[in-house]
Amino acid sequence: MKTRRIIATFLVFSLLLGASACKKKEKPSETTTELTTTEQTTTQPTSTTVDTVNGLYDPSNPNALNPLTGLQLMDPENEGMRSVAIVINNCYNALPQRGISEADAIYEYETEGGQTRLLALFADVNTVPEVGSLRSARVISSDLAAGTNSIFIHYGRNARVPDHLTEFGIDHVDGNNCSADSNSSANGPVVLGEGLFFWRDSTWLSLRSREHTAVSDGEHISAAIDYFNIDRVGETPLLFNFVPDNSVDIENGSPCTTLNVFFSATNDDALFTYDPEFFIYYKTQYGGEAQIDETSGNQVAVTNVIVLFADIQPHGDGTIDAYLQSGGNGLYASQGQMVPITWTKPTPNDPITIYNMDGDIVEVNRGVSYICVVDNDYESDTTYS
Repeated sequence: MKTRRIIATFLVFSLLLGASACKKKEKPSETTTELTTTEQTTTQPTSTTVDTVNGLYDPSNPNALNPLTGLQLMDPENEGMRSVAIVINNCYNALPQRGISEADAIYEYETEGGQTRLLALFADVNTVPEVGSLRSARVISSDLAAGTNSIFIHYGRNARVPDHLTEFGIDHVDGNNCSADSNSSANGPVVLGEGLFFWRDSTWLSLRSREHTAVSDGEHISAAIDYFNIDRVGETPLLFNFVPDNSVDIENGSPCTTLNVFFSATNDDALFTYDPEFFIYYKTQYGGEAQIDETSGNQVAVTNVIVLFADIQPHGDGTIDAYLQSGGNGLYASQGQMVPITWTKPTPNDPITIYNMDGDIVEVNRGVSYICVVDNDYESDTTYS
Protein backbone atom coordinates (compact mmCIF):
# COMPACT_ATOMS: atom_id res chain seq x y z
CA MET A 1 0.00 0.00 0.00
CA LYS A 2 2.83 2.42 0.80
CA THR A 3 4.38 1.71 -2.57
CA ARG A 4 1.04 2.46 -4.22
CA ARG A 5 0.83 5.81 -2.45
CA ILE A 6 4.34 6.79 -3.52
CA ILE A 7 3.57 5.73 -7.07
CA ALA A 8 0.26 7.57 -7.08
CA THR A 9 1.86 10.71 -5.71
CA PHE A 10 4.56 10.41 -8.35
CA LEU A 11 1.94 10.10 -11.08
CA VAL A 12 0.04 13.13 -9.78
CA PHE A 13 3.11 15.35 -9.72
CA SER A 14 4.47 13.97 -13.00
CA LEU A 15 1.28 14.93 -14.82
CA LEU A 16 1.07 18.32 -13.14
CA LEU A 17 4.69 19.19 -13.69
CA GLY A 18 4.51 18.02 -17.28
CA ALA A 19 1.47 20.20 -17.88
CA SER A 20 3.37 23.23 -16.60
CA ALA A 21 6.44 22.44 -18.72
CA CYS A 22 8.53 21.65 -15.66
CA LYS A 23 11.20 18.99 -15.68
CA LYS A 24 10.14 15.45 -14.82
CA LYS A 25 11.79 12.03 -14.94
CA GLU A 26 10.33 8.90 -16.51
CA LYS A 27 8.87 6.42 -14.05
CA PRO A 28 9.74 2.73 -14.43
CA SER A 29 6.98 0.88 -16.30
CA GLU A 30 6.69 -1.95 -13.79
CA THR A 31 5.54 0.38 -11.03
CA THR A 32 2.76 1.70 -13.25
CA THR A 33 1.61 -1.87 -13.73
CA GLU A 34 1.47 -2.38 -9.97
CA LEU A 35 -0.73 0.66 -9.49
CA THR A 36 -3.19 -0.19 -12.24
CA THR A 37 -3.60 -3.82 -11.29
CA THR A 38 -4.16 -3.40 -7.55
CA GLU A 39 -7.14 -1.03 -7.61
CA GLN A 40 -10.57 -2.49 -6.82
CA THR A 41 -13.69 -1.81 -8.86
CA THR A 42 -16.44 -0.82 -6.48
CA THR A 43 -19.20 1.72 -6.04
CA GLN A 44 -18.31 5.35 -6.72
CA PRO A 45 -18.21 7.81 -3.79
CA THR A 46 -21.29 9.92 -3.23
CA SER A 47 -21.91 13.42 -4.55
CA THR A 48 -21.54 14.72 -0.98
CA THR A 49 -17.92 13.61 -1.09
CA VAL A 50 -17.46 15.30 -4.46
CA ASP A 51 -18.74 18.57 -3.03
CA THR A 52 -16.57 18.25 0.05
CA VAL A 53 -13.20 17.61 -1.52
CA ASN A 54 -13.06 20.64 -3.82
CA GLY A 55 -11.82 19.05 -7.01
CA LEU A 56 -9.78 16.17 -5.56
CA TYR A 57 -12.32 13.55 -6.63
CA ASP A 58 -12.12 11.94 -10.07
CA PRO A 59 -15.47 10.31 -10.97
CA SER A 60 -13.73 7.92 -13.37
CA ASN A 61 -11.78 6.42 -10.45
CA PRO A 62 -13.80 3.75 -8.56
CA ASN A 63 -11.90 4.33 -5.32
CA ALA A 64 -12.82 6.72 -2.53
CA LEU A 65 -10.82 9.72 -1.41
CA ASN A 66 -8.49 9.16 1.53
CA PRO A 67 -9.03 12.21 3.78
CA LEU A 68 -5.59 11.88 5.37
CA THR A 69 -3.66 11.97 2.08
CA GLY A 70 -6.02 13.58 -0.44
CA LEU A 71 -5.34 10.62 -2.75
CA GLN A 72 -8.21 8.65 -4.26
CA LEU A 73 -6.96 5.21 -3.23
CA MET A 74 -9.28 4.23 -0.36
CA ASP A 75 -11.76 1.36 -0.40
CA PRO A 76 -15.23 2.91 -0.90
CA GLU A 77 -16.52 0.62 1.85
CA ASN A 78 -14.54 2.74 4.32
CA GLU A 79 -16.16 6.01 3.30
CA GLY A 80 -17.90 7.63 6.27
CA MET A 81 -15.83 5.63 8.76
CA ARG A 82 -13.42 7.01 11.34
CA SER A 83 -9.67 6.72 11.11
CA VAL A 84 -7.43 5.24 13.81
CA ALA A 85 -4.40 6.88 15.44
CA ILE A 86 -1.84 4.52 16.98
CA VAL A 87 0.96 5.40 19.43
CA ILE A 88 4.29 3.86 18.36
CA ASN A 89 7.60 3.74 20.19
CA ASN A 90 10.49 5.69 18.65
CA CYS A 91 13.35 5.31 21.12
CA TYR A 92 16.53 3.79 19.72
CA ASN A 93 16.18 0.53 21.66
CA ALA A 94 12.74 -0.04 20.13
CA LEU A 95 13.95 -0.04 16.51
CA PRO A 96 13.11 -1.24 13.98
CA GLN A 97 9.40 -0.53 14.05
CA ARG A 98 6.60 -2.29 12.18
CA GLY A 99 3.82 -0.83 10.07
CA ILE A 100 5.07 2.75 9.88
CA SER A 101 5.72 2.75 6.13
CA GLU A 102 2.02 2.03 5.54
CA ALA A 103 0.65 4.95 7.59
CA ASP A 104 -1.37 7.67 5.86
CA ALA A 105 0.11 10.34 8.13
CA ILE A 106 2.56 10.37 11.04
CA TYR A 107 2.97 12.77 13.94
CA GLU A 108 6.22 12.81 15.91
CA TYR A 109 6.34 14.53 19.29
CA GLU A 110 8.52 14.74 22.37
CA THR A 111 7.83 12.85 25.58
CA GLU A 112 9.91 12.54 28.75
CA GLY A 113 13.69 12.69 28.63
CA GLY A 114 13.71 14.14 25.14
CA GLN A 115 12.52 10.86 23.61
CA THR A 116 9.99 11.04 20.82
CA ARG A 117 7.01 8.89 19.95
CA LEU A 118 4.99 8.54 16.80
CA LEU A 119 1.26 8.72 16.25
CA ALA A 120 0.54 6.79 13.06
CA LEU A 121 -2.79 7.54 11.37
CA PHE A 122 -4.64 5.12 9.10
CA ALA A 123 -7.83 6.19 7.36
CA ASP A 124 -9.02 2.58 7.08
CA VAL A 125 -8.46 0.34 10.09
CA ASN A 126 -8.69 -2.69 7.81
CA THR A 127 -5.44 -1.65 6.09
CA VAL A 128 -3.39 -1.49 9.30
CA PRO A 129 -0.57 -4.05 9.09
CA GLU A 130 1.04 -5.52 12.17
CA VAL A 131 2.18 -2.36 13.91
CA GLY A 132 4.48 -1.62 16.81
CA SER A 133 6.02 -1.44 19.13
CA LEU A 134 3.04 0.20 20.78
CA ARG A 135 3.47 2.61 23.66
CA SER A 136 1.53 4.55 26.22
CA ALA A 137 -0.63 7.63 25.76
CA ARG A 138 0.17 11.19 26.66
CA VAL A 139 -2.20 14.14 26.58
CA ILE A 140 -0.51 15.46 23.43
CA SER A 141 -1.07 12.22 21.51
CA SER A 142 -4.72 12.05 22.56
CA ASP A 143 -5.23 15.63 21.36
CA LEU A 144 -3.58 14.95 18.01
CA ALA A 145 -5.85 11.93 17.54
CA ALA A 146 -8.95 13.87 18.57
CA GLY A 147 -8.26 16.60 16.01
CA THR A 148 -8.84 14.09 13.20
CA ASN A 149 -11.81 12.36 14.88
CA SER A 150 -9.64 9.25 15.04
CA ILE A 151 -10.18 6.38 17.43
CA PHE A 152 -7.13 6.61 19.69
CA ILE A 153 -5.13 3.39 20.10
CA HIS A 154 -2.46 3.18 22.80
CA TYR A 155 -0.79 0.71 25.15
CA GLY A 156 -0.91 2.18 28.66
CA ARG A 157 -1.04 5.84 29.67
CA ASN A 158 0.29 8.29 32.21
CA ALA A 159 -1.79 9.41 35.18
CA ARG A 160 -3.23 12.56 33.58
CA VAL A 161 -4.61 10.91 30.45
CA PRO A 162 -7.82 9.18 31.70
CA ASP A 163 -9.46 12.37 33.00
CA HIS A 164 -8.46 14.20 29.82
CA LEU A 165 -9.99 11.52 27.61
CA THR A 166 -13.22 11.67 29.59
CA GLU A 167 -13.40 15.47 29.67
CA PHE A 168 -13.09 15.80 25.90
CA GLY A 169 -14.96 12.64 24.90
CA ILE A 170 -12.01 11.04 23.11
CA ASP A 171 -12.77 7.43 22.10
CA HIS A 172 -9.85 5.13 22.75
CA VAL A 173 -8.64 1.57 23.24
CA ASP A 174 -5.92 0.86 25.82
CA GLY A 175 -4.14 -2.26 24.63
CA ASN A 176 -2.50 -2.73 28.01
CA ASN A 177 -5.90 -3.80 29.36
CA CYS A 178 -6.55 -6.42 26.68
CA SER A 179 -3.19 -7.94 25.78
CA ALA A 180 -1.76 -11.45 25.65
CA ASP A 181 1.65 -12.03 27.24
CA SER A 182 3.24 -13.29 24.03
CA ASN A 183 2.47 -14.45 20.51
CA SER A 184 3.94 -14.08 17.04
CA SER A 185 2.52 -13.80 13.54
CA ALA A 186 5.74 -15.48 12.35
CA ASN A 187 4.31 -18.72 13.73
CA GLY A 188 1.10 -18.42 11.73
CA PRO A 189 -2.21 -16.63 12.37
CA VAL A 190 -2.37 -15.00 15.77
CA VAL A 191 -5.02 -16.63 17.97
CA LEU A 192 -5.91 -14.70 21.13
CA GLY A 193 -8.30 -15.44 23.97
CA GLU A 194 -11.66 -13.78 24.48
CA GLY A 195 -11.32 -10.05 25.06
CA LEU A 196 -7.65 -9.92 23.98
CA PHE A 197 -6.63 -7.88 20.94
CA PHE A 198 -2.95 -7.00 21.51
CA TRP A 199 0.10 -9.12 22.25
CA ARG A 200 3.81 -8.96 23.01
CA ASP A 201 5.78 -10.30 20.10
CA SER A 202 7.66 -13.42 21.15
CA THR A 203 10.57 -12.72 18.78
CA TRP A 204 11.01 -9.20 20.08
CA LEU A 205 10.83 -10.48 23.67
CA SER A 206 14.07 -12.38 23.01
CA LEU A 207 15.79 -9.32 21.52
CA ARG A 208 14.70 -6.24 23.46
CA SER A 209 13.21 -5.03 26.73
CA ARG A 210 9.62 -6.03 27.42
CA GLU A 211 8.26 -2.47 27.15
CA HIS A 212 9.36 -2.40 23.50
CA THR A 213 7.44 -5.49 22.33
CA ALA A 214 3.68 -4.75 22.16
CA VAL A 215 1.97 -5.10 18.77
CA SER A 216 -1.41 -5.51 17.10
CA ASP A 217 -2.90 -5.28 13.61
CA GLY A 218 -5.97 -3.99 11.82
CA GLU A 219 -8.00 -7.16 12.27
CA HIS A 220 -7.54 -7.17 16.03
CA ILE A 221 -7.83 -3.41 16.48
CA SER A 222 -11.09 -3.50 14.52
CA ALA A 223 -12.36 -6.30 16.75
CA ALA A 224 -11.39 -4.28 19.84
CA ILE A 225 -13.33 -1.26 18.58
CA ASP A 226 -16.45 -3.41 18.29
CA TYR A 227 -15.81 -5.21 21.59
CA PHE A 228 -15.68 -1.92 23.49
CA ASN A 229 -18.75 -0.57 21.64
CA ILE A 230 -16.92 2.37 20.06
CA ASP A 231 -18.82 3.98 17.20
CA ARG A 232 -16.64 3.67 14.12
CA VAL A 233 -19.09 5.59 11.93
CA GLY A 234 -18.19 9.24 11.47
CA GLU A 235 -16.43 11.45 8.98
CA THR A 236 -12.68 11.81 9.10
CA PRO A 237 -12.05 15.44 8.11
CA LEU A 238 -9.47 16.31 5.49
CA LEU A 239 -6.16 16.45 7.33
CA PHE A 240 -5.12 19.60 5.47
CA ASN A 241 -6.28 21.88 2.68
CA PHE A 242 -5.23 19.44 -0.03
CA VAL A 243 -5.17 20.74 -3.59
CA PRO A 244 -5.49 18.82 -6.87
CA ASP A 245 -2.80 20.95 -8.50
CA ASN A 246 0.63 22.00 -7.25
CA SER A 247 0.49 24.02 -4.04
CA VAL A 248 0.83 27.70 -4.88
CA ASP A 249 2.49 28.21 -1.51
CA ILE A 250 5.17 25.63 -2.26
CA GLU A 251 5.75 26.97 -5.78
CA ASN A 252 6.71 30.28 -4.16
CA GLY A 253 8.88 28.67 -1.48
CA SER A 254 12.60 28.47 -0.79
CA PRO A 255 14.73 25.45 -1.80
CA CYS A 256 14.56 22.65 0.78
CA THR A 257 16.26 19.41 -0.19
CA THR A 258 17.26 18.60 3.39
CA LEU A 259 15.35 19.42 6.56
CA ASN A 260 16.86 18.52 9.94
CA VAL A 261 14.34 18.62 12.78
CA PHE A 262 15.83 19.10 16.26
CA PHE A 263 13.44 17.61 18.85
CA SER A 264 15.86 17.49 21.78
CA ALA A 265 19.44 16.69 22.72
CA THR A 266 18.36 13.03 22.68
CA ASN A 267 16.79 13.20 19.22
CA ASP A 268 18.56 16.00 17.36
CA ASP A 269 18.77 14.65 13.82
CA ALA A 270 15.37 13.72 12.42
CA LEU A 271 16.54 14.33 8.86
CA PHE A 272 14.32 14.46 5.77
CA THR A 273 16.17 14.23 2.44
CA TYR A 274 14.40 15.01 -0.81
CA ASP A 275 14.34 12.62 -3.78
CA PRO A 276 13.50 14.69 -6.88
CA GLU A 277 12.77 11.60 -8.96
CA PHE A 278 9.76 10.54 -6.90
CA PHE A 279 8.96 13.90 -5.23
CA ILE A 280 9.32 12.45 -1.72
CA TYR A 281 11.39 12.96 1.42
CA TYR A 282 13.14 9.97 3.03
CA LYS A 283 13.62 10.01 6.80
CA THR A 284 16.71 9.11 8.80
CA GLN A 285 17.42 9.55 12.51
CA TYR A 286 19.86 8.55 15.28
CA GLY A 287 23.12 9.30 13.50
CA GLY A 288 21.85 8.96 9.96
CA GLU A 289 20.21 5.55 10.20
CA ALA A 290 17.34 5.06 7.76
CA GLN A 291 14.00 4.75 9.53
CA ILE A 292 12.94 1.33 8.29
CA ASP A 293 9.72 -0.64 8.59
CA GLU A 294 10.83 -4.11 9.67
CA THR A 295 7.91 -5.83 7.96
CA SER A 296 8.00 -4.17 4.54
CA GLY A 297 11.69 -3.28 4.51
CA ASN A 298 10.74 0.19 3.27
CA GLN A 299 12.22 3.42 4.54
CA VAL A 300 9.75 6.04 5.77
CA ALA A 301 9.02 8.23 2.72
CA VAL A 302 6.56 11.12 2.61
CA THR A 303 5.33 13.87 0.30
CA ASN A 304 4.93 16.58 2.93
CA VAL A 305 6.99 17.47 6.00
CA ILE A 306 5.35 19.89 8.41
CA VAL A 307 7.09 21.24 11.51
CA LEU A 308 4.93 22.83 14.22
CA PHE A 309 6.82 24.77 16.87
CA ALA A 310 4.84 24.61 20.12
CA ASP A 311 4.91 25.79 23.71
CA ILE A 312 6.22 22.71 25.56
CA GLN A 313 6.90 22.94 29.29
CA PRO A 314 7.78 20.58 32.18
CA HIS A 315 4.72 19.53 34.15
CA GLY A 316 6.58 19.03 37.42
CA ASP A 317 6.09 15.28 37.72
CA GLY A 318 8.72 14.20 35.21
CA THR A 319 6.32 14.59 32.29
CA ILE A 320 5.80 17.52 29.94
CA ASP A 321 2.87 19.58 28.68
CA ALA A 322 2.38 20.72 25.09
CA TYR A 323 0.10 23.74 24.93
CA LEU A 324 -1.24 23.12 21.45
CA GLN A 325 -4.07 25.60 22.00
CA SER A 326 -1.46 28.38 21.84
CA GLY A 327 -0.56 27.55 18.22
CA GLY A 328 2.70 28.92 16.88
CA ASN A 329 5.09 29.15 13.95
CA GLY A 330 6.22 26.36 11.68
CA LEU A 331 7.58 25.13 8.36
CA TYR A 332 5.99 23.29 5.44
CA ALA A 333 8.22 21.40 2.99
CA SER A 334 7.17 19.59 -0.18
CA GLN A 335 8.60 19.02 -3.68
CA GLY A 336 12.00 20.30 -2.57
CA GLN A 337 10.61 23.67 -1.48
CA MET A 338 9.77 25.15 1.94
CA VAL A 339 7.56 27.96 3.23
CA PRO A 340 7.17 29.41 6.75
CA ILE A 341 3.74 28.94 8.29
CA THR A 342 1.71 29.62 11.39
CA TRP A 343 -0.74 27.15 12.88
CA THR A 344 -3.71 26.89 15.24
CA LYS A 345 -5.50 24.18 17.22
CA PRO A 346 -7.86 25.97 19.65
CA THR A 347 -9.17 22.87 21.48
CA PRO A 348 -8.25 19.17 21.68
CA ASN A 349 -11.07 18.27 19.30
CA ASP A 350 -10.19 20.92 16.72
CA PRO A 351 -8.02 20.05 13.72
CA ILE A 352 -4.67 21.68 13.13
CA THR A 353 -4.94 24.46 10.54
CA ILE A 354 -1.84 25.90 8.90
CA TYR A 355 -1.58 29.39 7.40
CA ASN A 356 0.87 31.21 5.17
CA MET A 357 2.40 34.55 6.05
CA ASP A 358 -0.54 36.36 4.43
CA GLY A 359 -2.94 34.65 6.82
CA ASP A 360 -4.46 32.35 4.18
CA ILE A 361 -4.88 28.62 4.73
CA VAL A 362 -1.92 26.86 3.14
CA GLU A 363 -2.43 24.68 0.09
CA VAL A 364 -0.97 21.23 0.82
CA ASN A 365 0.08 18.74 -1.83
CA ARG A 366 -1.63 15.37 -1.88
CA GLY A 367 0.29 12.51 -0.31
CA VAL A 368 1.56 11.18 3.01
CA SER A 369 2.43 13.87 5.56
CA TYR A 370 4.93 13.72 8.43
CA ILE A 371 4.11 16.29 11.12
CA CYS A 372 6.75 17.14 13.75
CA VAL A 373 5.67 18.89 16.96
CA VAL A 374 8.78 20.63 18.29
CA ASP A 375 9.53 22.77 21.35
CA ASN A 376 9.66 26.49 20.56
CA ASP A 377 13.07 26.58 22.23
CA TYR A 378 14.52 24.49 19.37
CA GLU A 379 13.16 26.53 16.48
CA SER A 380 16.58 27.96 15.65
CA ASP A 381 18.13 24.46 15.84
CA THR A 382 15.86 23.10 13.12
CA THR A 383 17.66 23.76 9.82
CA TYR A 384 17.13 23.29 6.10
CA SER A 385 19.01 23.78 2.87
